Amino acid sequence: MSAPVMIEAAEWAERLDRDPSAVMRARFEDWHARPDHAAAWAVIAQARAATTALADHPDLLALRHAAVARAALRREPRRVAPWILAAAACATVVAPLALWRFADDTPAVRVAETPVYRTATGQRLMVTLSDGSRLTLDTDTRVRMAYTRTERRLVLERGQALFEVAKHQARPFVVTAGAQAVTAHGTAFDVRLETSAVRVALLEGLVSVAGKGARGKTVAMVPDDVLIASASGVSVRHMPGSAQRLASWSEGRLVFEDETLRQAVAEINRYSVQQIAIADAAAGRVRISGAFRTGEVQPFLDALELGFPVSVDRHPNGSITIASKK
Repeated sequence: MSAPVMIEAAEWAERLDRDPSAVMRARFEDWHARPDHAAAWAVIAQARAATTALADHPDLLALRHAAVARAALRREPRRVAPWILAAAACATVVAPLALWRFADDTPAVRVAETPVYRTATGQRLMVTLSDGSRLTLDTDTRVRMAYTRTERRLVLERGQALFEVAKHQARPFVVTAGAQAVTAHGTAFDVRLETSAVRVALLEGLVSVAGKGARGKTVAMVPDDVLIASASGVSVRHMPGSAQRLASWSEGRLVFEDETLRQAVAEINRYSVQQIAIADAAAGRVRISGAFRTGEVQPFLDALELGFPVSVDRHPNGSITIASKK
């Protein structure tokens, strides 16, 4: 595999991190169609996954700090993604795990060799998996991959993710979130894990959702179905257009349709360290519709002040409070 192709793959990873829009993803798919490009992308994806999983390894941290120090001394203006530095630095750490895995034919998944994908607040990450399926992680999300010879399983341990499943695969694709397991074949669906509930929104294809245990209920879903599973039970509603709206975060947008301001603020807060508080119940009940970029708090506040019966107070400590107008 040539060095220029590897560099192109790394540059595509950077572009998609900065701009995961549909247009950029379409351009990436055109580039990815060539076999040598796909092979290079697989190497880059594995490097990103490995460096994420080993981010806290002491040897890797020491090497990363040294690389950052050298870059500072050279005063190089070009931004280099931490995972690119780490991919080179941790090769000796990752290699034994990778070689051991291919030498072992047992289907059991071991924690030491299981890639973990994760994002911090405000981040979004798209990963192309080894079978061609795509995984997009929302803000503050953690997904553990647990592929075996008989099953493609991913465990959503925190947050929200969009799964675009490669078709025509012999092994079932299963996503576990809380007490629910979603099984899919060649489909796209969004899963959100909350403290007291799991939400599944189906964009295309067919999936079945099953609860754990012998008494777990299995539900078949069709596109635009939205399933909510909680301690009180499982409910499914068919809402045309809702699945695309609920997954709009994957393109960097939040779309609200006649939702309360309290609900909208809770969603905005997920993408920013700058948190917004609602001062009174009347403000929280205001209904709001609109589309906003994830992580951009100011345009949201500007829209509220211009078009809604609320006031926005910005405090010296950086906190923000929304109150109903008196």
